[in-house]
Amino acid sequence: MKKLSPQLLARTIATSLFIAVAAGTWDAWWHGAVGRESFLEPPHLLLYAGTAVAIALGMLGWRMTKEKIWKRLALVLLLVPVSAPFDEIWHQIYGYEDLSSIWVIWSPPHLLLIGAIIASLAMLLPVLMKDEDPMAKRLFGALTFASILNLAMILPGPLEPTGGWALLGFWGAGGVAVAYVLILLLAQKWIPGIAAATLTAMSFIVLYSIAFGNEVAEDIVLTPHDHAPSFLIVFAFLIPAVLLDLMKQQPAWLRGAITGALWAAILYGFSSAFFAPQFQYALSDTYVAVAASGIGGVCAALLTTVFSPHTT
Repeated sequence: MKKLSPQLLARTIATSLFIAVAAGTWDAWWHGAVGRESFLEPPHLLLYAGTAVAIALGMLGWRMTKEKIWKRLALVLLLVPVSAPFDEIWHQIYGYEDLSSIWVIWSPPHLLLIGAIIASLAMLLPVLMKDEDPMAKRLFGALTFASILNLAMILPGPLEPTGGWALLGFWGAGGVAVAYVLILLLAQKWIPGIAAATLTAMSFIVLYSIAFGNEVAEDIVLTPHDHAPSFLIVFAFLIPAVLLDLMKQQPAWLRGAITGALWAAILYGFSSAFFAPQFQYALSDTYVAVAASGIGGVCAALLTTVFSPHTT
């Protein structure tokens, strides 16, 4: 039997984690559209399966190579299943969060789960970038960054101006823009060839589209707010990514500022027109979101120096 290569293991782990992230997105939709049924509901089972494959292959990679990077990857992956009983214990003590609570995102077990998967994906990147197949680098690099972007966009959810919490009002758009712009700029640094940001955004949209739909379960408590239509979300995330690739030779701070501001201009400039009258917001709010997101894009550009492939 031919020995498995670290590159093949890395590709399979990247795919497994992409599936696990997709299952998490499906789970978010499930809780809104169907409700919380049981610990073993279908999205959870797919999440467990994808994670289990990633853990098993991470352990195998550690055993095969004896390299520290595989050891760290395997140990961090083990935190993902640990978050499940932690989450159940948390719910037994504090009860189940409804969708009006910021703890549905910022509870410790949820942060552990999201953080562990993001860290695992980040640790996987150096291995993926050693792949001798340039097409594999681009494909699995894009899948990995799309998975990170999907999770990174969850974390600032309570700051989202029209997302139900709006902790900082429309200035909160800047926090969301940091996550969006940072991941796309890092994708450009890590993934070889052209259109790295565009490939990442397209892969992200595939993941994000799983959550498109209505939340209608009677037992789910929803904060009264509206959501941007699906097509507008696609435009808001894809068009700035394409422009970012076209501006690749420009300074990072400028690319970050323009990308963040354009993302906000599309998303918040047009969303209100599709909201019911009681949920519409003023044009001045759009200006605030665009300004905040431009600043957020600059901050993201500064952060890329910390996560450069040259320092990994």
